[in-house]
Formats: sequence, C-alpha cells, structure tokens
Amino acid sequence: MALMAVALATVLALGLIERGQGTLARTQALISTERAYQYALGMDLLADQLIARVMADGLDPTLLNGTWTPVYEVPGGLIQGRLIDQNARFNVNALAHPDRLRAVQAFERFERLLDHLGLPVIIAAELADWLEGAPQPRPGSAGDSHYASQRPPYRMAGTRLAHVSELRWLRSVDEAAWERLVPVVTALPEPELIININTASAAVLASLFADLDIDSARRLAGDGPWADVQGFMQHPLVQAQAVPGLESGLVVLSPWYLAQARVVLDGVERDYFRLMRWGTSGYDFRLFSQGVP
Repeated sequence: MALMAVALATVLALGLIERGQGTLARTQALISTERAYQYALGMDLLADQLIARVMADGLDPTLLNGTWTPVYEVPGGLIQGRLIDQNARFNVNALAHPDRLRAVQAFERFERLLDHLGLPVIIAAELADWLEGAPQPRPGSAGDSHYASQRPPYRMAGTRLAHVSELRWLRSVDEAAWERLVPVVTALPEPELIININTASAAVLASLFADLDIDSARRLAGDGPWADVQGFMQHPLVQAQAVPGLESGLVVLSPWYLAQARVVLDGVERDYFRLMRWGTSGYDFRLFSQGVP
C-alpha cells in the first residue's frame, strides 16, 4: 500500500511539473509576443524620422519605398523598420469612386495597366462589377450569377475592397495573374487614384496615358526623381499626351504607406505591419497585421 501511494504521488507530481512547465512556456511566449508588439509600436517614430530626413535633406524619395532603417538594439534583441509606398501602386478602389467620371477614368487606366502587364483586360470589368455588386455584368464579365453558383456560393462585394488579396475572388484572376498584380496594385481606404511619380513603376506610369508605350514610360521614370509635379508635367513625353486633370492626381511624396517593423527577440523574428496615412494631421493607422498582410 505504501509503495502504491508513493507511486501515485510520484505520477501526480510529475504531471503537475509537466503542466507547470507547459504553463511557464506559454507565459514566456506571451510575454515575448507582448514585448515584440510594444517594440513594434515604435514603428511610427521610425517612419517619422525617415520621412523627415528625406524631406529635410532632399534625399531620393525612393528611400521611402522599401529601404530599411538602421538596426536598433533593444533589450533581448533588435528592431528595424521600413516603409512600402502604396502610392507607387494602382489603387484598385478608385474604380468605385463616387464621382462616375473619375471611376470611368480609373477603369480605363486599370485596363491599360493590365494590358502593359500582359493580363486580360476583362479583369477590370470583373473588378468593377465586383465593387458595384452589379446585377447586370459588363460584357464578358462573370456577373453575380457565376459567383452565386459556386460551391460554396458567395456574392460580389458591392463595396470597396478591404485588402488587395480580395482580387483572388475574381474568376479572371488566377495564380499567374495574381503574381503579376501583387507588386503594382493596392487597396486603400479611400477611392482616390493618387500616383507618386518618383516611385511608380513604368507600367503604372504608362497606365496614366492613352498613348504612352512601356519603353517611353521607362524613359520617363528614368528621368526622375522629380522635385515637384510641375517639372514632371513639363517633360516632353507628358506634354505630348495632354491629359486633362492629370496633375491633380500626382504627388512626389506619398500620403499612404505600409509601415513594417521587424522585431527579433530571443532569436525569434516577428514582422508587424500597419497601413498608415502620413500628412499634416499625423499618423492614421488603418490596418495592423502580425505577419505579411
């Protein structure tokens, strides 16, 4: 009986120890995650310093599109950050602009972007139908009936995209099309199409003009960076196009960025992202993600 009691006590003790070790490990993981999150909250300060340095020193604006800050040491690890310029990309939500004329203009520009990327222009029609929730599809588009017939069925959004990955819902966007679109499109909370002429790719720049080929767009991009929009508008290639109202949608310093903080604590790397709007009113964080959003 005594031996049985000792054996039972030993088993119980081992169970308690293992449970305690598991609880301790979970607690340590939670503490490390919270520490990393708190460090990541400093990404707005890193972003502020980077933008201020580019503006004050007249540095190349492309530093605000993917360039990492220096590595900063923190207790137990390291942190660094970078900005990913969202106005270097085409805002697909512009196809749902409340001003019908501006929505049509964005639609035509998106068609040209797709053409420059070697993708079927029907993607533009299906996206416009998706954003509108259109019961009557555009010619060649899938329409709501196609999506409703899927298993499981689903309906068109009828509203602006919350994230660019929602393009994958479109019938016309397969894996190959998605891989081509990812580097050049974004889905911002506002429906304005604002393009940074210093960071936009040749394909995005070419989409702004009806008769600008991709080689000319590369030459136009290569003649930057531009100190102001007026200098860009005076370029012979731009003047030859004569696009009414073009200047109002161009900037040399972007308002929208995806800010990334990379935190390494105790050998574990974590990436945090925030979609932010920079301007005179400060920082306006709209999206937060741990891991690539």
